Amino acid sequence: MLSEELNELIHKANIPEQLRSYFIESKEGQLYLTEEMLSEIEELYTFYNALYIFDETQFSFYTITSLRRGSEATAYYYYLRKILESNLELMSKDQRFHKSSEGTFAFKTDMISLNSRFKTIAQEFGQNVDFFYKNQYDRIDVMKTYLLLGKLELINDIVRDEYLLNMYQGGRRVLERKIDELGVQIYIKKHKNNWTKL
Repeated sequence: MLSEELNELIHKANIPEQLRSYFIESKEGQLYLTEEMLSEIEELYTFYNALYIFDETQFSFYTITSLRRGSEATAYYYYLRKILESNLELMSKDQRFHKSSEGTFAFKTDMISLNSRFKTIAQEFGQNVDFFYKNQYDRIDVMKTYLLLGKLELINDIVRDEYLLNMYQGGRRVLERKIDELGVQIYIKKHKNNWTKL
């Protein structure tokens, strides 16, 4: 039977509702729970709740199953924390991240912004490729062109959009063909008004 003081602490504790119910109703749970353990459970719940989104039923389940063994341990807090860290499925509260179906955290993208960025970079990349075709070698910055190509590849890897993939692959093929055609005639601008042959 719960002491009046422990019963009151359970009602006031910052813990999941189903865990509170268990502590109040379960005779077995009441055999093992102490004020110190309740305080440690509350501390861990507050810690996880502040940082992560998680299934409170899972949290309650692992807490309940740890009680009998944990009551024998001298450091229940560390014991329970180890169990939770090994078993509790956590998702960052940072909205930029979400948990993928593979169980890993992936970057959550703003598709409208990313598509717009891709088109801006593709346009700038296209202008650089155009300099190759017009033989405007004094306006070609090979490093910048390849940097833009790399950005297009990265965005395409994130977006996985067929239209954008075609834009990226088409631009890459055009650039590779023109560079093969020009060979060593390409120049890279190292300093203003100072050109060095590749």
